[in-house]
Amino acid sequence: MLTEPNGIIIKFAVYTGASDDLGGKGHAANVVLHLMDEKLNTGHSIFMDNFYNSYDLAQKLLEINTYCTGTLRANRLNTPKDVVTAKLKVGETVSKYSNNVMIGKWKDKREVTYISSEFENDMVPTTNRKGRETLKPLPIKQYNKFMSGIDRQDQMNSYYPFTRKTIRWYKKLSIHIIQMLLLNSYNLYNQYNIGKTLSLYDFRIIVLSKILPKPEKPSKSLSIEKNIPSTLGMGGNGRNLRKRCQLCYKNGIRKDSTYYCDACPTKPIFR
Repeated sequence: MLTEPNGIIIKFAVYTGASDDLGGKGHAANVVLHLMDEKLNTGHSIFMDNFYNSYDLAQKLLEINTYCTGTLRANRLNTPKDVVTAKLKVGETVSKYSNNVMIGKWKDKREVTYISSEFENDMVPTTNRKGRETLKPLPIKQYNKFMSGIDRQDQMNSYYPFTRKTIRWYKKLSIHIIQMLLLNSYNLYNQYNIGKTLSLYDFRIIVLSKILPKPEKPSKSLSIEKNIPSTLGMGGNGRNLRKRCQLCYKNGIRKDSTYYCDACPTKPIFR
C-alpha cells in the first residue's frame, strides 16, 4: 500500500499468491516499482519498512530519480558486514556509503539497521514523547515522521472494523475497499474543512445517515405514550373477559383477545 504521511491511501495492490504478476524472485522490489509507477522520475521520496528495503532497490530507484529511506534487515544482500557486526553502545552509530547509498546502524534500546539514498547519517536533536531532547540519526527521524501514514490508516481502520470471515474472498475484499474509501473521505474532509473537523465516529454516523433510507414516522395513534395495552379484567364467572377486534374481524381473523387499547381507532368490541 502506498499512502501519504497523513494517512490518505494513494494506491494498493492485492497479493494473490506465488503466481501473482508481482510474485517470485524480487517480489518486494516489484511491489515497490508497481506502486510507484506513476511517481517515478519526478524526484519523490519513499519511506519503507525492512520488508521492502535493500541496497539493490535503492540503487534502482536512484537511477529513476527517486529516493528511499527506511529500516533494513541485516541479512539483506550487499549489506556491509562491518555495519552488521559492529558492537555499539547506547547512542552510538556506524555507517557505510556506496554509490550515494548509505547503510547505517544505531543503538537506542536495541540496534536498528537502516538505509537511505537521500539523507546522510548525521545525528540531529529530536524530542521524545516525554518531552526529553535526545540525538537521533537523521534518516531515522525522517522515517518516523513520514512513515506514519501507513501506521495511521491501520490504526484508524482498527477502531471500527466491519470485515467478517467468509469463504467468499471477494466479499471480504470489497468490504475492505469500502473501508479504505471511507477513511480516505474522512481524511480529505478534515483536511479541507478548516476549523470544522469531525471525529471518525461522527463522520461515519453522518455518512450512514445519508446512505440509509429514512425511517417512517410513526402515526400519532400508535405513539408509545398513548398505546399501552390493557387487560379486560375478570368476568362474573371468574374468567378473563375476551374481546374481538373490529379490524381483525373485517379481515377474517376471528381470534379473541383479553387485551385492548383505548387509543386505537378500531376499538375492540364484545363478542
